[in-house]
Amino acid sequence: MEKQAEIELRPEDRGDDYDAIVVGSGYGGSVAACRMSMAGIKVCLLEKGRRWKAEDFPTDIWKIISAVRYQNQNLGVRFGPEDALFQLYEQNDSLAAVACGLGGGSLVNAGVMLPTPIRARRNLKWPKEWERDWDICESSAAAMLRIQSSSVKFPIAKVMGEIAGAEFEANIESSVKLSVNFDVEEPPSNPPRLEQINSCFACGNCLAGCPYNAKNSTDKNYLISAIQARCTIRTKCQVQYVIKNPHGICQPGGISRKRRWRVYINEIDYITSDWVILSAGVLGTTEILFRSQMRGLRLSDTLGSGFSCNGNNLAYVAGSPAPLNGYGLNRKQLSEIPFQDRPGPSISSSHTSSLGFTIQSAILPRAYPYLLFEGITTYNWPTGYRFFQGIVHRLKHFIGLGLSQSIILNAMGYDESDGKIMLEKDTDKICFHPPQDPLLPRKIIAFQKLTKKLGGILFMSRYRSTAVHLLGGCNASSDASGGVCNHKGQVFDPKTPATVHAGLYVCDASLIPCSVGINPSLTIATAAEHASRYLVQDILEYKNNISASVAAVGQNQFSVTGKNLENDNESTVLIKETMRGYVGGMPCTVHLKMKMQSQNLKSFDKRNWFIGEPHPLLRGKAGGYVVFSAIEKDKLHVIDGEMDLCVVDGRTPYTQYMHYRLLLAAASGSRYILEGKKIMNPYHFALYAWRETTTLYVTFNKVAQSGSTGTMLNLKGELRVSFTELLKCFISLKGNGRGRFIHLLIQTLIRTYILQIPRVSRKNFIVTDSMR
Repeated sequence: MEKQAEIELRPEDRGDDYDAIVVGSGYGGSVAACRMSMAGIKVCLLEKGRRWKAEDFPTDIWKIISAVRYQNQNLGVRFGPEDALFQLYEQNDSLAAVACGLGGGSLVNAGVMLPTPIRARRNLKWPKEWERDWDICESSAAAMLRIQSSSVKFPIAKVMGEIAGAEFEANIESSVKLSVNFDVEEPPSNPPRLEQINSCFACGNCLAGCPYNAKNSTDKNYLISAIQARCTIRTKCQVQYVIKNPHGICQPGGISRKRRWRVYINEIDYITSDWVILSAGVLGTTEILFRSQMRGLRLSDTLGSGFSCNGNNLAYVAGSPAPLNGYGLNRKQLSEIPFQDRPGPSISSSHTSSLGFTIQSAILPRAYPYLLFEGITTYNWPTGYRFFQGIVHRLKHFIGLGLSQSIILNAMGYDESDGKIMLEKDTDKICFHPPQDPLLPRKIIAFQKLTKKLGGILFMSRYRSTAVHLLGGCNASSDASGGVCNHKGQVFDPKTPATVHAGLYVCDASLIPCSVGINPSLTIATAAEHASRYLVQDILEYKNNISASVAAVGQNQFSVTGKNLENDNESTVLIKETMRGYVGGMPCTVHLKMKMQSQNLKSFDKRNWFIGEPHPLLRGKAGGYVVFSAIEKDKLHVIDGEMDLCVVDGRTPYTQYMHYRLLLAAASGSRYILEGKKIMNPYHFALYAWRETTTLYVTFNKVAQSGSTGTMLNLKGELRVSFTELLKCFISLKGNGRGRFIHLLIQTLIRTYILQIPRVSRKNFIVTDSMR
């Protein structure tokens, strides 16, 4: 898997001048990026995952194993690549599955597009403002996603249609429309110029990603339109948190080059913009906001509350004699089986019961290991006569028969939407508790009836909630007491009831305040269309009010200094350093991650090095945190840090200094400044070199809330690096320039302690051979 982003940038596109940054590319982020870009706004979209082409999707068990990341929150176990296509989170009796890639969940879902039910829109939590233009936004989303229905009724739809009517009371069979190209319907009038896709082969492998490029995922419509409007897209960039730019200001007559928000790719590197749109999915967006809250961003106390799993429950039916054709086909089988006898798209039938839930049958993709559904993640092996039937069924599997007579049953309903998402401070990982589901017993009974009618073996999921449709966590509401955002997606500032953080939006499934009872893809896209209308209007009005000149479309710029570019500069060095000591008589520990990177090594004059000017590789930025429990019970996070390991004062040319300056943010909203220096004096032939190079003399100040230059609290102390920590520091050095960094650092110490050459003015300075 490649390390570089798949969508490369032109040299002239590198910079740090964006109006808006969108985080995530699913049904929320792709809509926001598209609408803003088409309005002439400079947009950069950041996506955690990679770009997946049709030929990249897994088509067998071995390939899908490498495309899965699994995390067990209880055991603290995690394995698989961080940007894996499938991200599985297991906790207690719940399992949540999300997708990761350019296109988000649209890459691997079934593409079912159903209008939002009236029952959901009548929920008391549903924002009334959404109803003003909901139908218009829904039609707009449906047109962009090019939803269609197949004229062919596939085998599984026929069987389910026959048995569901007999088993469900007041059963309603819904006409399933999908964001899949069946090449049977006329395209809409004046469609946007989108990527050409193929017609559906009815192979049944949708849930593993369409290998034939027939699915209308968001990377083939909204994102293509955004790219055509000059939106910059960067993959493999995982956003950690956002903070208000401590140096960002608006100047009369134009926008300052220092924007309002910082979006951190890691603890050190960030991008700035005036608008940030969080669309990283329910778990991703909520986690980003929790991490931002830890760094002083004021947010509603309801953050993480109102979490819904959309009443999701899964079951697996195996060994049915019915002609289900419920297993995905490979390329060879496609040439042997007529179109109408193939499995069809993953979901081609949907049945809603008057009891308040919907059951859909789904095709098992060929890449999925069926044993996961027969005992590993399900309850479990049958008894009695069913035991022998199960043995026969396994033997058929072993010799390659019988798989086509198995199907997945997916139930959705209306849970209580009272789940909770949290960020554990000890592990620094996201965790969740699913909502209560009063309809679960009824859904289990429905599964049993359908299985009896099908004549198969029922394998019920081990998990009380198997969630593939996550909703809520940053609920839309009228004020901060009821949710995290308003109906526009603007994030509340709880300082006053209806105040919002200017320029910070949420635009994804985490806005939806309740379960919707059916596949929520179209609902999420509709809510994003609604929020994007106000978002575009907000940006354009802001730009007009400050008289900012809108740059030409061709002037879109880009700058990312995160992990994607770690290998771009051969002189980058990453260092970890831990210091402990006492400040103001109270224990204090500093954990730093430092990045030393030279931007202009070629232009650096070696003559300046002999004079005493510090080498660029000895200067850098810092991230990390400070533990100072006597002042703040939680960690103080570094939001802006600088260090210079070779500083010289003209008044003391023989003395070398190492300067540290850290701007710290607390969860309480307070800001602190920790400044320190190591002082290396060339006396006694380096007798005190160890103590001087490992002792940092610090001052600790609290920044006044008013933002004035005055400070409250002024403490002094010393921090030391132990021999063990220093050894760890050198062992943990990373980067291609680490050898050169060590060489330069030792060279400065030799000059200070052994050679004792002063660092003087360049005037009339002659570099001698001995100095060289």
